[in-house]
Amino acid sequence: MLNDFQIARVWENMLAAETRALYFADLTARYTRRKQWITGGSFFLSSGAAATLIGKAPTWVPILLALVVAGANAYVMAINLDRKIGTLAKLFSAWAQIASDYERLWSHARTEEAEGEFERIIDKERQPSELAAQEAPNDQKLLAQWQQHVFAMYHLKNQSA
Repeated sequence: MLNDFQIARVWENMLAAETRALYFADLTARYTRRKQWITGGSFFLSSGAAATLIGKAPTWVPILLALVVAGANAYVMAINLDRKIGTLAKLFSAWAQIASDYERLWSHARTEEAEGEFERIIDKERQPSELAAQEAPNDQKLLAQWQQHVFAMYHLKNQSA
């Protein structure tokens, strides 16, 4: 059975986990869109259609477009965009599961198993926290936006991060 302090922590941790899940989902979508734009742009600019369109352009235009394509592809490879997207998706999934675990615990905070479950969930946070610290962007402004969204979902007053 959880005491009042632990119950308050469950609530706070649940809100934080939901915020992180939404944050990583947003980052996953942003990086996926970025990859799609780069891939689509590269395919188009490397195609015969692009060559036809720029055939009568000044000589610097094809050179500039070739540099843009090369730069965009180098960016994708340098930051390993596919791996980053996969990592962000894993972080979303982990934090969504943790938020769900906290929500379930919140509903059963007065049971005998509650304290053990609380400790298990806290332990479960360690791995995604370490992965996020090593592999994920730390966009505090975006995180604060998702925190405000979560607070609004629960009809809480706006609070700072």
